[in-house]
Amino acid sequence: MDKRNKKGQFVKTTGSTKRKKVQYKGNNMHRYQRVFCKVLGIDKLPRELMVHHIDEDTLNDDINNLALMTFTAHNRLHAKDRKVWNKGLTTESSEKLKKTIEKAVETRTKQKFEEFELTHKLREKGLTLQEVADRLDISRRQVSGRLNRYEELKPKYS
Repeated sequence: MDKRNKKGQFVKTTGSTKRKKVQYKGNNMHRYQRVFCKVLGIDKLPRELMVHHIDEDTLNDDINNLALMTFTAHNRLHAKDRKVWNKGLTTESSEKLKKTIEKAVETRTKQKFEEFELTHKLREKGLTLQEVADRLDISRRQVSGRLNRYEELKPKYS
C-alpha cells in the first residue's frame, strides 16, 4: 500500500512497514517464510518454492493463510486477474513486440558488456583466471566465457 502526504503526493518508504524480515541461523527471510519453515521443521525454503498469501494480505502471516507453491504456479495464479498486452502476438505479427524485445536484448547486452570489460581489465593487469574469479566472486569458467564474449562484443561497443 502506497503512502501519501497531506497534498496527496506519493511518499517513498523503505518498505520496512510492509513485510517484517527475520534472521534465523544466518538466513535472512521474511517473517512469513520463517513461519512456514517452523511448521516444516527446516531452516530455509528450497529455492524453487515460495510462500503465497491465500487472502493476498501480505501482513497476515497466519499459517492458515500461507500456501507453499512453485514460482510458475504462483505466477499462473496471479496472471488470471491481469490482461497481458502481448498475448497471442509474435515478433512477426507485432512490430511493437519486436521492438520491445530488441530494446530489452540490446540493453541487457550492453550491461553485460560492461561486466565483460571489467573482467578483461582485471585479466590485463596480470591476474590469473582464478584470481579474477575470486575477485568477482564467479567461477573460472565464467571468467573464460566473459573474456571470449568480450572479444565478440568489443567491436560493437568500443
